Amino acid sequence: MRTVMIGGNETGKSVLLKSIYWTLGAEPHKMHSRWLGAHPLSLVSFSLDSEEFYMIRQQKTFGLFDHNKRLIGAYHRISDLGYKLADLFGFKLELPDREGKAVIPPPAYQFLPFYMDQDNSWQKNWESFTGLYLPSARTDVVHYHTGIRPNQYYTVKNELNVLNDSINDIQKEIRLIRTLLSSLKAKFVEANFSIDLETFQEEITEMLVSCEQLKQQQEKYKTKLSALYNTKISLEAQQTIVRKALTETQKDYHYAVDTLDAVVSCPSCGAEYENSFAERFGIAQDEQRCLELLSELDLELQKVLIDIEKLDIAFLANNAELSRIEFQLEKKRGEIKLKDIIESEGKREVQALFKEEIGKYDLELASKIELRQDLDTQLRELENKHRAGQIRLKFRNLLRAYLDLLNLKGVDTKAFARIDAKGSESGSKTPRELMAYYYAILHLMREYASSTYFPIVIDSPNQQGQDAENLPILLNFILNKQPKDSQLILSIEEEHGIDFNGKLIYLTNKQSVLSEDGYDEDFAAVRPFYNDIFGIKLFY
Repeated sequence: MRTVMIGGNETGKSVLLKSIYWTLGAEPHKMHSRWLGAHPLSLVSFSLDSEEFYMIRQQKTFGLFDHNKRLIGAYHRISDLGYKLADLFGFKLELPDREGKAVIPPPAYQFLPFYMDQDNSWQKNWESFTGLYLPSARTDVVHYHTGIRPNQYYTVKNELNVLNDSINDIQKEIRLIRTLLSSLKAKFVEANFSIDLETFQEEITEMLVSCEQLKQQQEKYKTKLSALYNTKISLEAQQTIVRKALTETQKDYHYAVDTLDAVVSCPSCGAEYENSFAERFGIAQDEQRCLELLSELDLELQKVLIDIEKLDIAFLANNAELSRIEFQLEKKRGEIKLKDIIESEGKREVQALFKEEIGKYDLELASKIELRQDLDTQLRELENKHRAGQIRLKFRNLLRAYLDLLNLKGVDTKAFARIDAKGSESGSKTPRELMAYYYAILHLMREYASSTYFPIVIDSPNQQGQDAENLPILLNFILNKQPKDSQLILSIEEEHGIDFNGKLIYLTNKQSVLSEDGYDEDFAAVRPFYNDIFGIKLFY
């Protein structure tokens, strides 16, 4: 399957390709400020295992829909969208963030090998998107996509990371309990638990002070929560007003389009008014302003809901601590003779409890260490050195063959001794060298990778002055060596006499990707998705 977009400079080829990934939550380099300033509403349909899906984006809000155009989920953060798309596309890679915590990478990391953008991809590889913030991720990403480390490797590795965290926590608990036990034994001998009433009174006083402080904090939390809930109610009321205004605007628009004649007479004075496209477009602009305001209110509401959630957690934690201290106070007040409780039998029981707790942790620790050994064994088996060697050898063979086909016989492949290498050439050779590298990677993925194989998108390969000899070589290589059963989307300035054997789309208007004539039809197709995300009830 092959689609070729043909058009000169400033006809919108790159904008269209960038918008595909922008809609899916991956940020391409150099999105035009005028395009983003227009607050575009974009919709991408795609199929996965013969099932249709739809993704819509309006500013920072995303919506995913199933084949019946039913909303699967609305997402306001890239991280949330990344988790959903990773699950949908079988993307199991997890990488450490700046704090060392394992996270599912954002969507850009899934699409990296498949997109060659016109801004960065013809100078350096694995750099198709901006915001690739995860530290030291390059090698893991390359190994994952090429199949050197398959999906199952990262599934086991993630289980192992969670297990290691659990083992560390248990070991900390055991050390803490043993430290406490040693300290108690020393005090048993040193002080013999000679606690007087004055000490008992001091403990009561400390508890009362803590209790009062917690009650004061409780009142502060209540005040803040009240203010946040008032803000939430206000934003929801504003949303209701905007939705009503939007509904009325939609009614006006459809009344003007479907009911009124081209010329409308005033029933009072008899004057005639033209029901023109400009008038209807003015109504549509009012509708768009309502849609943008609704989007802004939704983002504000999401922020307030997050603040409420955080404050609720803190409020509940404060209440739990207050209840604990009040319980301890009641218990202390019921104690008449503290010395009677802390006697030799009490000492023995305390030590026995500590030892029993240590024994439980020791058993749990032994079980988890045994499980860790099993996972370590699985990980070593999955990181099969023979298989990895085969993949690397095939990569070098493919790369050498592709460099020769692209008229780069003199390029030293030592620069690509590592599969995550960055290359060595400069000038007009660089785009062809990188094209050979990209296709070598894509062919490896076709054979060895275990996650979803996305369409290959190549934007403007005629970079850095390809001459009359090498440009046809480059374009024919892209077509002839396209991986089997893959989808290719290619953008070029002109046909250069080549039979692309695919769907051709010609872009001729400069700085005008969108068509005024198609506005009504296109917006009618997009509106139901938009309405579902923001809870707008249709009146027709």
